Amino acid sequence: MNIHRYTSNDRLAWDSFVRTSKNGTFLFERDYMDYHQDRFDDHSLMFYDDKYRLVALMPANEVEYDDMRHLYSHQGLTYGGLVLSAKNTVEQVMQIFDDTISYLRDNDFEAWHYKQMPTIYHQCPSQEDEYALWRHGALLEACNISCTVPLAGTPQQPPFERRRRRGVVRAEEAGYHLVEDAPIEIFWPIMVENLLERYDASPVHSLYEMQLLQSRFPHRIQCFLCHDADDVPQAGAIVFLTNPMTVHVQYGHATPQGKTDGALDLLYTRLMEKYRNLGFQYFDYGTSNEQGGKILNASLIAQKEGFGGRGIAYKTFVLKLYRPHSFYSFNSL
Repeated sequence: MNIHRYTSNDRLAWDSFVRTSKNGTFLFERDYMDYHQDRFDDHSLMFYDDKYRLVALMPANEVEYDDMRHLYSHQGLTYGGLVLSAKNTVEQVMQIFDDTISYLRDNDFEAWHYKQMPTIYHQCPSQEDEYALWRHGALLEACNISCTVPLAGTPQQPPFERRRRRGVVRAEEAGYHLVEDAPIEIFWPIMVENLLERYDASPVHSLYEMQLLQSRFPHRIQCFLCHDADDVPQAGAIVFLTNPMTVHVQYGHATPQGKTDGALDLLYTRLMEKYRNLGFQYFDYGTSNEQGGKILNASLIAQKEGFGGRGIAYKTFVLKLYRPHSFYSFNSL
C-alpha cells in the first residue's frame, strides 16, 4: 500500500470515496470533519494500491502527550476507523493494517487508537477491520452502548412499553403536534436547559456549529419540534440521516412540561414512522455512557429501550506500537 497523509488538495477524491463506500457516513466528508479543524491536528490517511488507485481512507488526528505521539481515528467523531469500498477483500485490509503499523512506527507513533464503525452503519458486511485488529493483538480500550430500533421490525423485537404508549396518548389528547424543518435556534434553549439541569453538561456542538453544519448538509441534518395545543415548543430533536440506512438522534430533549405531557414519546414515535416509510432500516438513539462506557446511565437507556430498541456497541481499540507484532503480521503467516 502507498499511504498518503490527507491535505486540502485531496478533498474531492476524499469526499467521492466516502460517498461510494460501503461503511462511510456524511460525518466523514470534509465539510463535516473540518468544522472543528482548529481543535484537532488532522492526520487522516489515504491508501492507494500499486496502480495508485484509492482503496481506503481513515479519518484521524494526532495527539502528543508525555513526549509520545498517538494517532486517533478520530477524536472529533463518534466513530471512525477505515472507510472501505465493497471491493476491499480481507487480504487487502490485512495489508492496510500491516502497512499502517509500519507507517506509524516509522513516524514515531507510540499507539493507534481505533474507533470502530458500528455495524448499523454498514451498507455491506464490513468487519474485516475487527479481524485485523484481533490478529494484531489490539486491546479493547472503550465500549459504549447505544440503543437502536430496527425499523422494519423482527419477530423477536420487543414492543413499545406501555408507559411509552401512554405518553403518546397523553400528548395526543393534550393537542401536541409535530413541526418539521424547525429552526435549530428554537430547540437549542430547551436542550441547553435540560442538559444543565439533569446532567450538569453542555452540548457537544455550539449553536453556531450546528447551524453551520446544517447549512452544509441541509438534507442530512434535520430539526423537529413537538408543540403543545398553544403552539409552544415543548420538545425537540436533531437527527442525522447518516447514510441511506440509518437515522441517528444527535439530540433529543423536552421541557419539564413536555416530559409530563409525553411530548418526547409522541415525537420519537412520529419520527420512527416517518423514516420507516422512507425506507430507513435503523433508528439509533445514541449512547448512554460516561467515561468510555464504564458508567451506564440506566434510566436514559431504559427510556430508549422503551421504544423497542436494543444494544449496539460502539468500540474503541488500541494498538501499542512499541510492542513487537511480527507474530500477528499477515505477511508472516
